[in-house]
Amino acid sequence: MSPSQFRNRDTIAGHRARAAAAIIFVGSIALVAAHRPAAAAAGPRLGHTVVPTFESIRLVLDPAKPDYTGTVHIDLSVRETTSSFVFHARDIAIDRLKLSGKTGDVTTGHAAEGDQLRITPGRPLEPGPYTLDIDFSADFNNQGAGLYRMQVDGSWYSFTQFEAADARGALPCWDEPEFKNPFQVTLVVPKDHLAIGNTPIESERVEGDQKTVAFERTPPLPTYLLAIATGPLETVAMRGMSVPGRVVTVRGSAGLAQEAARVTPVLVAALEKYFGIPYPYHKLDVLAVPEFWAGAMENAAAITFKDSVLLIDPAAISVDQRRGLVLVTAHELAHMWFGDLVTMQWWDDLWLNESFASWMGDRIADQEFPEFKAELAQVLSMQTAMTADAHLSTRAMRQPVEGVENLDQLADELTYDKGQAVLMMFERWLGPQTFRKGVVDYLKTHRWGNATAADLSRSLSKAAGKDVGGPMATFLDQPGVPLVRAEILPGGRVRLSQQRFLNYGAKTPRPVTWQIPVILKYSNGRTTRTLTLMLADASRTVTLDGSPHVVWLHPNAGESGYYRWQVAPQMLSALADAAPKALGARERVGYLGNLSALLDAGPVKGDDYLRLLGRFANDPEPEVVQAVLGGLAKVKRAFVVAGVKDEFVAYVRSTLSPALDRIGRKRAEGEDSSVSSLRPDLLWWLGEEGRDESVLDDAERMARAGLAEPASIDPTLADIAAQLAARRGDMALFKQYRDRFEKARVPAERERYLVALGSFRKPEVVDAALAYSLEGPLRPQELLSIAHSIAGAPEYRQLAWDWMTTNFKTISGRVPPNYGIDLVQFADGCSTDLLDSARAFFSSPEHDLPGVSTELAKVADHVHDCVALRQREEPAVAEFLHRHEAVAGSPNPPATTTGAGQLYR
Repeated sequence: MSPSQFRNRDTIAGHRARAAAAIIFVGSIALVAAHRPAAAAAGPRLGHTVVPTFESIRLVLDPAKPDYTGTVHIDLSVRETTSSFVFHARDIAIDRLKLSGKTGDVTTGHAAEGDQLRITPGRPLEPGPYTLDIDFSADFNNQGAGLYRMQVDGSWYSFTQFEAADARGALPCWDEPEFKNPFQVTLVVPKDHLAIGNTPIESERVEGDQKTVAFERTPPLPTYLLAIATGPLETVAMRGMSVPGRVVTVRGSAGLAQEAARVTPVLVAALEKYFGIPYPYHKLDVLAVPEFWAGAMENAAAITFKDSVLLIDPAAISVDQRRGLVLVTAHELAHMWFGDLVTMQWWDDLWLNESFASWMGDRIADQEFPEFKAELAQVLSMQTAMTADAHLSTRAMRQPVEGVENLDQLADELTYDKGQAVLMMFERWLGPQTFRKGVVDYLKTHRWGNATAADLSRSLSKAAGKDVGGPMATFLDQPGVPLVRAEILPGGRVRLSQQRFLNYGAKTPRPVTWQIPVILKYSNGRTTRTLTLMLADASRTVTLDGSPHVVWLHPNAGESGYYRWQVAPQMLSALADAAPKALGARERVGYLGNLSALLDAGPVKGDDYLRLLGRFANDPEPEVVQAVLGGLAKVKRAFVVAGVKDEFVAYVRSTLSPALDRIGRKRAEGEDSSVSSLRPDLLWWLGEEGRDESVLDDAERMARAGLAEPASIDPTLADIAAQLAARRGDMALFKQYRDRFEKARVPAERERYLVALGSFRKPEVVDAALAYSLEGPLRPQELLSIAHSIAGAPEYRQLAWDWMTTNFKTISGRVPPNYGIDLVQFADGCSTDLLDSARAFFSSPEHDLPGVSTELAKVADHVHDCVALRQREEPAVAEFLHRHEAVAGSPNPPATTTGAGQLYR
């Protein structure tokens, strides 16, 4: 699964400058790189006295109608004598229920208990086999969750999104991941509709205006991986795989599926080779769904995607679209083995599914499509996880989830990004072949069943011949991220020490230690060496081989370790000096992320941060410049207040203009894709924050050209041109954008103009945009996009908050309950004013949302850290910016380059 929000895993562009504009729900393809479960955990866990062994499902689905009917036949195994049992059925009308055993039918009563239905037989059930038959009816969901319907261009469709706990709202079932049994699905649909399931079609029969489609029996599956799609769907064949494959689209969109059909077989073959296990299912459908909260969902053999991920206009393909398609598809395909073939036993090991799919997906994507540099994006996403882990409100990556109010909150940057980084760290420690051997053993041992993190640890330990579970558990079972301090001693020795890394002023409740695989990289000025060690105690002193004199030392070689690091200030500067030639791209990206963390924690001062940050702005690797832009976003948020706005404008222009001048404003023939991806971000910063009139004029020209003839402009620049043009745009332009949004048939174009509608800054247009959010034809997952974008402008944050609170009832009625917690994000910022309002607003019973207290704690940490950073470092930052503006304005200002003068590749 692939998260749907920037505050989760946004590997592709979440660290880009324009992502900092707080476009939360939609934007570029970047928004999709991962999923969030769609329903809160409700009621106690099911017991094991009565368990399903097989379920047959028959549904009569016509999505043009608001409801549907169905029957289920469930084979049961009663393991112990019992007087009652429960299973899941939420908001389902039970029309008939029959329980039968060896001696015939059993008289029963039934009663709803929240999400569960309790069956009470007239006599105790003795151990043995039974069957349960239920006729039922239910309404289609209209919020994009469970079994839901939607209309596109006058045609009706139905789709499913069952993770984490929404299968129970569609049909009676045992809706927990450990109940993994075969299913047989039969769908009765209008005769001109195509029906999709997890398996190939076994038989099909047309009678009158209906068609009955029976699918083959599935292998053992948990309910959250079941998938159904119906409607006048179109398909495009995917060739070159070991099983039949199709891209599935709504009517009229098949022409946009060619790139997905090309990419998917390549990734499937690479995964089969890595695992040494054939693709586990009998077919593969990838479905483009227009109304979809998640980026993608790993339903077994029927993977659903947000349509903008999968469908790409062949006449206007941007670099980000290609990259997003590859990375998200690789992630979901990895799940076919890790998550589907072998499934977590319970949600406390959700990290196991998602971390591995993130790690494996990026690995395979980097192997097959190296131009997208997934390994560098992984360093950026790791910084996001470590930032979250620096708060006292963080959680352990693996923890009991009994009583968790909102399963949605488990699918965060820790589950995806921290877990991926931890797996990468231990792969580096064990060696790739040993790690792979352990992974394959895990899959073969538990195939078609369930497993836990302990099972993976056992397989890795078996392959390595040493304990892996113990060291790994220190990262899984306790919250936070370690800080490794490296102190140079005489004689080529280094004292390493560890403690929990926390932001300034926070105090750890108790001392904690990790077992950290550390790789030191160091130089004596002539040669560079590495040293690998395990730091398991509070401190350890080691002697560096062959280096009595250390010129520089990097405590996290290859940026492969999940830990923060600290060296003396002079060593930090020495590393910046050495960076262009001695540090790899991953290390330079990691250096900047670590520098930002040290600013938060206090060892690095505000003026030093800006000074060091600027030295990387001309780096030859575009991803390093992306990390610089992330640092600038931090500076803007915390320090750019009335007194230094003009000075910040000057700093942005002098810092970033050389990079844009070097790569140019237009794509060059054969240029590296990462250069093409960097260009719109540089333009955004120079136009939005640098107030560069020539950039804004160019954007307006491109936006006008794009409105007149979309194919006339570079598709990689189309989004940013529309957004920048909106900054000075009037109501007339707003209406043009609105018209293009409503008429768009290409998903990328629809998203482009939706985001642009939230990018206007004239008050009367902002008011119109907020009104349109609720009055226009927006899909449920699009509802908050405009408002979140507007809230990204400090001057409109209060307006956006007022809009949300005024319309809370309407919004919460159109958004699935678990996504309601995203409304708390409107209180974010660098001031406690809205935070206080949020606490008061959400304390009211009528505004209660599942998980809101946890979300408020996270937002409060974010706000308080920003406020404290501003109070502590604003004078130093202001002085630096004033001084920098004076120097930049002199007749002969000094160059801002780092000395790395090579051109971008």
